[in-house]
Amino acid sequence: MIKNAIILVQLLFLPIIITIFFLTALCFINFSCKNKITSANNFTNLNNGDLIFRCGRSTNSFAVYLADKNTEFTHVGIICIENKAPYVIHSVPSKTNLIQKETITSFLNSNNTSKFAIYRSSFKQVKLDEVVIVANSYYINKYEFDSKYDLTTNTKLYCTEMILKAFKTVGIHLKLKPKEFNYIIGNQQIILPSEFTKSPFFYKII
Repeated sequence: MIKNAIILVQLLFLPIIITIFFLTALCFINFSCKNKITSANNFTNLNNGDLIFRCGRSTNSFAVYLADKNTEFTHVGIICIENKAPYVIHSVPSKTNLIQKETITSFLNSNNTSKFAIYRSSFKQVKLDEVVIVANSYYINKYEFDSKYDLTTNTKLYCTEMILKAFKTVGIHLKLKPKEFNYIIGNQQIILPSEFTKSPFFYKII
């Protein structure tokens, strides 16, 4: 009798589960298939310390999107100018899981990016140069991506945490509000990319 009741309950809930699955899958397909970046951009006027945001196409990006549907972007890096060329220092899941530094063209590869923007801050350039030095030290010292999204660790950093701590190290406290994230990775207080774009310290330039 109990076994039959369990089977009946499973049969009743199966259509609901299947519907949820297909709606989630459809949402992800729509999310990951946004228009590719086609317009040429001039990145010659970028400065050390500018922030570059992108909306990614991965499942990790989709998880961020689900946690913060009001945001346009799911990932952020910091611009580092070397020999007059802009590079991006950022923390993202990868084969090595190490913090990366790559050309801006590589960072905005259409396989990873559906849209992007660049923001500048109101802080003095000398201070922003110090921020970039700190961020670059994370790359040089092979700091890792923080898959547990734990703000208390200092040698494992996720994207927004890396930038927040680079600013904090040079005495700039951005006072960004973490949001509780309890999807896939568990229950954590996480700084989302939209906290930077909403901050009065940053304004969009591209």
